[in-house]
Amino acid sequence: MGPFAAPVPGFRLGIPPHGAKRRKTGAEQEAGETEPEWDIPSHLPQDSINPLSHPPDVLGQFRVAGLSVSDEIPSKIHPLFPHKPLPSEDKQRRTRGGGNRSAIASEAESEAESGGVEKRKDKNSTTKQFSERLRHLSTMTAIMHRCLDDGDIARAKRAFGLLVRTKDVDIRQGGLWAVGSEILMRDGEAEERERRRRQRQRQQQQVEDEKENARTGDENAEHERQELRRWGSATNIEKVKSYFENLIQQYPHDQHRPYLTSALDFWPALFGIEIYNMDAEYRQALYRLREREEEEEEEEGGDGEDRDVDIAAEDMAMGIAYSDDPFEAHRRRRDEERHGVAWAVRDELRMETREVAARIAGRMDQVMENAPFTTHREMLRLRANLALFIGDLYIPSRLLADEDGIEGVSLNSVEDILRSRAELAGEHNALAQRREEIERARRLFRKILDGGGEVDDWVQKFVLTDEDEGHDITLDDAW
Repeated sequence: MGPFAAPVPGFRLGIPPHGAKRRKTGAEQEAGETEPEWDIPSHLPQDSINPLSHPPDVLGQFRVAGLSVSDEIPSKIHPLFPHKPLPSEDKQRRTRGGGNRSAIASEAESEAESGGVEKRKDKNSTTKQFSERLRHLSTMTAIMHRCLDDGDIARAKRAFGLLVRTKDVDIRQGGLWAVGSEILMRDGEAEERERRRRQRQRQQQQVEDEKENARTGDENAEHERQELRRWGSATNIEKVKSYFENLIQQYPHDQHRPYLTSALDFWPALFGIEIYNMDAEYRQALYRLREREEEEEEEEGGDGEDRDVDIAAEDMAMGIAYSDDPFEAHRRRRDEERHGVAWAVRDELRMETREVAARIAGRMDQVMENAPFTTHREMLRLRANLALFIGDLYIPSRLLADEDGIEGVSLNSVEDILRSRAELAGEHNALAQRREEIERARRLFRKILDGGGEVDDWVQKFVLTDEDEGHDITLDDAW
């Protein structure tokens, strides 16, 4: 099915299957068949009992049907009785009257021709109506895709609603179900775009008021637009979940027809959207946290130096000497306090995100307990990547303070570096839980490879890391 094609199943297109035979009309059957003539034996007396020697069970049926014992069995007089209707009285009169068979045949022919013409007219009218309806559906589908591409989500939503309410449309055809999830996820996008436009206008107005910071303001505004951009809105995730849950209930997986779109396709799409939304919210929260920290550092820039001088002078007066340079000692102590607060905030954010990820992972494990989801490659891939994400969330922020020192290092070396930095028992427990998640991801990826599935190059190296130390991968190759 090509792009913008109407999502109409093949059996509704009015095309008969190959090899189907056309059924004869009633006039054709009447013209091609002649009714046999049955005469009641005349040599028997009128008061004969059971003159045709019907068996007792037939006589019982005759009594129920209101026939006499001298009547013939209807199936012998009328072939295909009772599955074929009885001939009309005119036909019986023509057949029993011994009329000219050629006249009867010509009359039957004329009836067949007139009936065929009427049937062809009805068929042409029906085909024309269906063609017009199909053309309208194709136009509506094209409008929906065009509006979706232009960002007019409200109009695309109305077009989608009209399509799914049409009896000729199957939501599983042409990826219409995926389009519906995108429309729901992007609902309200125009309002959000308008809000950002007004925000940029306010920022530009502030930049114009501060001529000396105009260039810096433009760069910061552009940086914000790039960092905060995401697909869809987090407020729509519940509507998308309800949408997919209804599809899963309505179209369960049928093992006898595995080629049909079913819950086997809906579950991975649902979990994929949830994982994406969770990751996008986590990244946005980190970005806002970094922005707030930078603003605080800028505000403390000038005032902080004056406070350092005053506090250092007080320390020297009290005889407190942290090093040869009291100003440097106080600045270092202040930085440690600020870093401690930032690490605590980041750890709380990582813990909240880890709880959300754990709930998604629990639902995925529950679904994957039953076939065919146990060996479904997309479900395995999503669950493995989610395990790696959860494992990274276990790492305390303090151990990641020097991220530049672990870039380009193999995963085994990274594990050693993190263990060397860990000091508290909670940090060692967090690293152990991270290791469990990594092993779970490795088992899931290996199951994909054992089933003949294709994976990325870094996944192959990651799976082989446990088998051959020479295949260690670096953080640049991994997730």
